[in-house]
Amino acid sequence: AFGGVCAGFVAERIVNRLGPKLTVQISLAVSAPIYLVMALAPNWITLTCAIGLSQFAGLTWNTVSVSYRQRTIPDAMLGRVNSLYRLLAWGMMPLGLILSGLIVRYGEPIIGRSNALNLPIFTASAAALVLGIIGWRALGRGFSRADQDQPAPRP
Repeated sequence: AFGGVCAGFVAERIVNRLGPKLTVQISLAVSAPIYLVMALAPNWITLTCAIGLSQFAGLTWNTVSVSYRQRTIPDAMLGRVNSLYRLLAWGMMPLGLILSGLIVRYGEPIIGRSNALNLPIFTASAAALVLGIIGWRALGRGFSRADQDQPAPRP
């Protein structure tokens, strides 16, 4: 929670300085290396710092994405759009847990339990890298500065 709390104090300044586009792009780009650090952390201090950075990046992402939705989605649709966003975000977590369990289960006989327990984190790092590469330009278009000053259409 410490990383998220810290981001709460500075996220607005980060967005004002970098702009929403670059802020979300960087928030996504740091995910892959952070997961890699988590998997390779030699001690609890390194792991704690990596988790804190992950929380910081996540809250900074949320600052931009939530405020963007509030500005661009009409009031009558905002609840439905936010519900769908939460369904997709939170609904994927159980699937990720199941996938993590399967990765460990099938990796353990090959590389041993200790190493297999890190495989889901390596997988998350690889997935974050792929999503970062694929999503970089789309995020740039979706969060361009020109769109940020437009209020949501009103009925």
